[in-house]
Amino acid sequence: MRKALLAAALMSSTAVLLAGCGGGSSSDASGGSAKATAEPSRSPAAEAPATPSDSPAAGAADSSAGKGLDGTWRPINDDSPIATLTVTGTKVTTTGKLACPGTITGAGTKKPVLTLACQKPDPERTRGTLERKPDGSAVVINWEGPAWGGMIDSLKRA
Repeated sequence: MRKALLAAALMSSTAVLLAGCGGGSSSDASGGSAKATAEPSRSPAAEAPATPSDSPAAGAADSSAGKGLDGTWRPINDDSPIATLTVTGTKVTTTGKLACPGTITGAGTKKPVLTLACQKPDPERTRGTLERKPDGSAVVINWEGPAWGGMIDSLKRA
């Protein structure tokens, strides 16, 4: 039953998307006068602002998140032994109960990996995958652990 409902929902959304894309061909089929009225809205001048205005808006969103992981992060949850996490390029330092240096590999990828090199390692927080919120305001560290998963720390920009 669920599969049938999911398939119907996917087909409906696909039909809606395709109907939106096919709007230009219906004006062509209706005749030259309809095409003439549709042309001004499709002029290069009308299309040109749409592309550049999309790019700066995306750039503006990325510029707030443009720092990537660089900066200082504080935990959202009070249970974390990390008071702050400071990232500078591929180098990391933590403060608090778990104060130690570390590194980030794959900083430019979707899920970079954080590895801490503590003198007294925390078995629950040695290596973890970082997931950054799209707007760059928060990050989640999914620490490696048993098969069910490890500890999770949520941090926000300080």
